[in-house]
Amino acid sequence: MNTAEQARPRHVRVIVIGGGLSGVAAAVRLRREGHEFLVLERGEQVGGTWRDNTYPGAACDVPSHLYSFSFAPNPAWTRSFSRQGEIQDYIVDVVRRHRLRDNHVFGCEVLSTRWSEADSRWELETSKGRFTADIVVAAFGALCEPARPDIPGIEDFDGTVFHSARWDHDVDLSGKRVAVIGSGASAIQIVPGIADRVGQLEVYQRTPPWILPRMDRRYTAVERFACRRVPFYQRLMRTAIYWAREAQVVGLAKNPLLMLPMELAARAKLRVQVRDRALRRKFTPSYRLGCKRILISNDYYPTFVKRHVRLVTEGIQQVKANALVTADGEVHEADVIVLATGFQIADSPA
Repeated sequence: MNTAEQARPRHVRVIVIGGGLSGVAAAVRLRREGHEFLVLERGEQVGGTWRDNTYPGAACDVPSHLYSFSFAPNPAWTRSFSRQGEIQDYIVDVVRRHRLRDNHVFGCEVLSTRWSEADSRWELETSKGRFTADIVVAAFGALCEPARPDIPGIEDFDGTVFHSARWDHDVDLSGKRVAVIGSGASAIQIVPGIADRVGQLEVYQRTPPWILPRMDRRYTAVERFACRRVPFYQRLMRTAIYWAREAQVVGLAKNPLLMLPMELAARAKLRVQVRDRALRRKFTPSYRLGCKRILISNDYYPTFVKRHVRLVTEGIQQVKANALVTADGEVHEADVIVLATGFQIADSPA
């Protein structure tokens, strides 16, 4: 423990657990209201999911001007849908501008929390000792603990296995036989991102998602100038995006028929980008659009036109030393397994 950490108080009014977007928002509000507080962050930097998810193609599926703090608009966004690095830089900059870094304890994993009736305060055991507080804010989020599938034999795989949220950049995928397990929000970005580097790519899909066009583009210099200089321009843009998104709630929660135009658009996109009827059937969901997370991509379907890319819809029965075996008995040799299997949401150990 360095001198600065030793000088930090061990008891404060408020402790925030987590230095992601929620933790940063809480810290800004606490600073404004003059509270004594600390943010305990197990990583070595703020950012949360945008610090951790550095896989190829990582980007947001919410428009940039909406996916930002209302109290910290960013006129410098370069794209309508920002990529991981730009979002991470934005979060770090918010912490810098609000002078919050000294309120963070990095590399500090919270091991347990307990309310002391006798002392009327919270006691937190961490990897850097004990802290106490009158109030604890749980800001660790839902997308912090990777979910690893319990597939027989996966621990004995001789190749490399890693989760998309813990991407191993030391592994050279050039010419490798890669198996991507999952077809959700991360997978549809990873697959196009690595397809041109690998020798063979198999994507294991359990349930196909609905995929809409990704209306992504670079902002022009004029647009960025307007965000900086024209009064209320950026605020009006954010408000318009917000209400356009909120309007979908009526279809999602009240009248599903209102989602039919979006579903027809998704079907048309699939029909145009996937000419093979058998493959198109595998990509077609059996549920109404909106029952699962709606995804956006322009290059996921076209990736499967490449001769070395294959969609596998049979369930994985077991993993052997150098292969995955599916329920139909087929053996799929692989050098690397990428687990794009999401996060522990309901039972997160965080």
